[in-house]
Amino acid sequence: MTKKILSLMAFVASVAACTDDYKDWADPQMVPQPVTVSFGNGSITTVGVIDFNSITDERVKVCDIVAPTASDDAYSPSYNIALGSSVYDISADGTMLASDLLGYVIEQFGQRPVQRDVEATVSMWLSNGQTAVKTATSAPFAIHAIPQAPVIEAAYYLTGSINGWDNTDTTYKLTNDGSDPYENPTYKVRIPATEDGSNIEFKMTPESGLGGDWSGCLAAGSEDGKFSYNNAGGNLVVVADPDALFYDLVFNMLDQTWSAKPVGFNEFIYEIGNESSWSEPHPLHGNGLGQYSAVIYLNGEFKFKPNKDNWDGDWEKASGDATSGTLTADGGPNMDGVDAGFYFVQVDLKEMTYKVTPVTSISIIGSVRGAWDTDVDMTYNEIMKCWEARETLSAGEFKFRLNHDWAVNWGGTLDDLVQDGPNLQLAADGAYVIRLFLSDEAPAHCTVKEDNGYPDNFYEIGNEGDWSTSHLLLGNGNGQYQGYYWLDGEFKFKPNADNWDNDLEYVSGDATSGSLTDGGGPNCPDPGAGFYQINLDFANMHYNLMKVESVGMIGGFNGWSEDLEMTYNTAEGCWEVTTDKVSGEYKFRVNHDWAINWGGAENDLTQDGANLNIEAGTYKFQLFISYAGNNKVVITKQ
Repeated sequence: MTKKILSLMAFVASVAACTDDYKDWADPQMVPQPVTVSFGNGSITTVGVIDFNSITDERVKVCDIVAPTASDDAYSPSYNIALGSSVYDISADGTMLASDLLGYVIEQFGQRPVQRDVEATVSMWLSNGQTAVKTATSAPFAIHAIPQAPVIEAAYYLTGSINGWDNTDTTYKLTNDGSDPYENPTYKVRIPATEDGSNIEFKMTPESGLGGDWSGCLAAGSEDGKFSYNNAGGNLVVVADPDALFYDLVFNMLDQTWSAKPVGFNEFIYEIGNESSWSEPHPLHGNGLGQYSAVIYLNGEFKFKPNKDNWDGDWEKASGDATSGTLTADGGPNMDGVDAGFYFVQVDLKEMTYKVTPVTSISIIGSVRGAWDTDVDMTYNEIMKCWEARETLSAGEFKFRLNHDWAVNWGGTLDDLVQDGPNLQLAADGAYVIRLFLSDEAPAHCTVKEDNGYPDNFYEIGNEGDWSTSHLLLGNGNGQYQGYYWLDGEFKFKPNADNWDNDLEYVSGDATSGSLTDGGGPNCPDPGAGFYQINLDFANMHYNLMKVESVGMIGGFNGWSEDLEMTYNTAEGCWEVTTDKVSGEYKFRVNHDWAINWGGAENDLTQDGANLNIEAGTYKFQLFISYAGNNKVVITKQ
């Protein structure tokens, strides 16, 4: 019986919907007192909290039923219980199937193990075998239940043979994407292979257990590929692979499964060349098999290197020409120069070869256009570094391809596009903005958004950039746009980065706010040289500016009470400071106030994001706000 109810619970958990409930699982819960409600001339009395983490029976008691008195002994009573719009059988003793209640709670609230309050009513039916009549329904009452799930922490750290079993070491951090772990229970970390090719034994220390005892660790489970909570097992083991440089560890915190995938090559290599005066490396994403690719703008000679921040082990041309050839790591000339333009760049480090294909088009093709015989060409968005198209499409399938040919095509999933991947799906007819990202430090991916008539982004342009540089203002989908930039003189707004079509000019106002027109007019007036939060309300044809007097760093290092001031570097377009004072948790904020603050991930800072963390040391912090569509901090150890 125990196995039956547990298997039912596992099935329900696997199909249950997620919610956006982020209530802290550590919040203490009050034990509700029993409540009695009317039920005809009977009564319903509630029970205490039902904790599914300790239930093993197939049925669970949810209330005590004192039945109303039946007027005719020829009729037999039966009962059901309504939870929202769902109705389930309940016995006269007040028990129902545990899987029914658990499934409903998870569907409504998710699997986080905190007390949930579910409104219920019980109805009695009388039947003579031919006819059933509802004779009474109780007043509403609450069922208090805690879903079955382990407590999952935000992060775990590998403690094992590769770091001397030091459970204060935070080098190898196991985490998900920062979302609710009961919505996304997949946690990942990449660890290096040992130099001597030996197995790696380890456990995972929870964040709350760093430096403490081993009681909360993730340990080996009872079966291969399983793990246990609370140190209820031996060491986990990665069996050495002689070709591995790294291992990707993946833990599913709800299924309690884990795996280790050997990786023989770095996730990225980098192109660098004349197109950036040999100063900006461009990432090529790998497939784990030594094959790398990206769409990159080239102009002249170039080469490849394994590391973003140094030239160690770089690869030059051994033989070939600008379009294809072999590579060497022993020193040699650059790859031959190419004409300015976009190229699909491929490198195979197993075969030590490279191939460079000119990009004449990147397009969408599929039944979303009625048939698989017409490409929709995409244009390059210089600010967002992606290929994009605005099209009215039909529900159906589609893919992306290069140069109107199937030799290079991308499919799969929106967040992980691969060569020859399955067709992508579009659920409904409509107008869409589709963006394809082929050149950043992530697998090839795309976004598909409904086009509501407002541009996704607007741009500021003005005297500060000699009227030649467009600055991206991010939209919220409702016609409002925002960005942070240095202004110095007059300016205006426009919907396109590369042309002046439908630009907006000034009508009336003052130096920091005013109304706009698209019918022609003067530039917006000079607000005075400075860094500003720029707000454009295209829906209401209005703008306003808020001057940023200061940007500072604040955190545990200064008691969260006094900002470490940063200075604005107009040449690089960032706020920066070099200091040895910042260690532990910290954030960035504007004008010594929490109204505008940024945290989260170093390469994707967000308003009110989580605290950042750094070890003690001397660092140069460069904060880029509204940089190429997002906020980020670049940290260089001094």
